[in-house]
Amino acid sequence: MTELTKNFDLLKKQVAEHIAADELIQGTYWDGSRGCFIGCLSHSKDPIIAVEKFGLTLPLLRIAEGIFEALPAIEARAFFAALPAAIGRNGKDLSKVHWLFLAAELRSLPKQEAEIQAVIDPVIVGMDLLANGEEWSAHDAHAAYVAHAAYVAHVAHVAHAAHAAHAAADAAYAADAASYAASYAAHAAHADARAARRRQRDLLLTLISEAV
Repeated sequence: MTELTKNFDLLKKQVAEHIAADELIQGTYWDGSRGCFIGCLSHSKDPIIAVEKFGLTLPLLRIAEGIFEALPAIEARAFFAALPAAIGRNGKDLSKVHWLFLAAELRSLPKQEAEIQAVIDPVIVGMDLLANGEEWSAHDAHAAYVAHAAYVAHVAHVAHAAHAAHAAADAAYAADAASYAASYAAHAAHADARAARRRQRDLLLTLISEAV
């Protein structure tokens, strides 16, 4: 059963309190009173607490945390503060957001030589399937993973994108794979990693806002 957003008023209150008390910090999950994006939602280093408390998803939180840590401190704070407005209400399904995000990130990569693009394209197809609530067979995901092996020494971002596809067949690793793929897509596609993170921030907030 898909988890839906819940306890929205508590989420809004908790975020506002941490912002007002200037308790957002980078580089530390939770020190007892201050923390990062995940830490201030879960009051712990364990993101599952926020997943269960607010109906968020683990992949979404991992991606958000990666963006948060890479932004300048003032912008990271504003990003966290923007979360409640993007969510907007209880009962929202955020389970497809990370797949939509990853598909968009992989599409943003510069066009590669044919052999490398042949690795990226099936991964995009797989992410699109998952974003639409369809199945991406373990066989196809594994094929994409195997295909990248010949190019891993030359294009690290393709390796991580393909790893994300392979890991998608195993729910236990999907969240970390999503975070890694987003990170490497940003660095590969853009010379200015900070500008890439700002773009990712805006994309993630938009996808959260547009979820139903």
